[in-house]
Amino acid sequence: MAEKKFNTKLYGIFAILLVAAVLVTLTVTTYISRYNGFHADKVAQVYVDTIVQTGDGYNALKNSLLSKDQKFGDFIRVNYLYPAIYENYKPGDATKELKGLSDDSLKGEKTLGDDGTLQGQLIEKMYPVYTQLLQANGSWDAYDAILRGYISALRTERAALYGDEFFDDEVFFTCLEANIAAYGDTLTGTEDVFDKNTGVQTSFASEGAYQKKYGDDYKFTVQAVAEREGASAFEGSPECKVVTVQVRCGDTVVVEGVDVTLVRVGRTWYVDQDASDTAALYTFYR
Repeated sequence: MAEKKFNTKLYGIFAILLVAAVLVTLTVTTYISRYNGFHADKVAQVYVDTIVQTGDGYNALKNSLLSKDQKFGDFIRVNYLYPAIYENYKPGDATKELKGLSDDSLKGEKTLGDDGTLQGQLIEKMYPVYTQLLQANGSWDAYDAILRGYISALRTERAALYGDEFFDDEVFFTCLEANIAAYGDTLTGTEDVFDKNTGVQTSFASEGAYQKKYGDDYKFTVQAVAEREGASAFEGSPECKVVTVQVRCGDTVVVEGVDVTLVRVGRTWYVDQDASDTAALYTFYR
């Protein structure tokens, strides 16, 4: 019987393919475990945690269906800001050739000469507007009412302060995000701040609502405690889950459970913001 020869070339190719397959499997597994979007419970936890830590339902929506096809900021531009800036604008229209309130020709002397002082005043004027909208609507679940109300009030306040009709997305995002940060400070408290160049104290420490309620060393932890199949009005998703998320401060449960509805699009889970109720996350510290 002829001696069987060992095909080292074929074995080498097989070995390379086997190692490659193993590496691909490990890479995919690692990627899935690290990427929260592949896990409904983790997306729900991030959504709730973002709200709980600083009252920031605005940034929480970046994990929702509103951000499925585009960045959340672009969603706001297309559906809320551009219709306010450009006359007869409809979502999807090109803005390059359109003239609207963002046209430089509308900038008055105060706008052109502002060194940041008027901008700061506008942010201060808009803060009570933001808090009133949030309180009246209960949470950022009512994003439509909050955004429309804020934009309308911002245009009015800016026109009165600057004396012109100029308005663009930078005006909006600068004011809104500053207001959201200031609201978060009322919850978490602040530290003393000193100018790094002069050493002069520019702001003083303040006690936040969380500290008053739970003490200086409070620490919130957010955990998904239950999961069930759900139903969503969103079309095009093969799967829907409702994840119950609990909030603790130390060993104390401060929010028994918030149900977050999620849908899977492709391999990624998104919060269905229209089917979720996060109002309890804005009142548990009162």
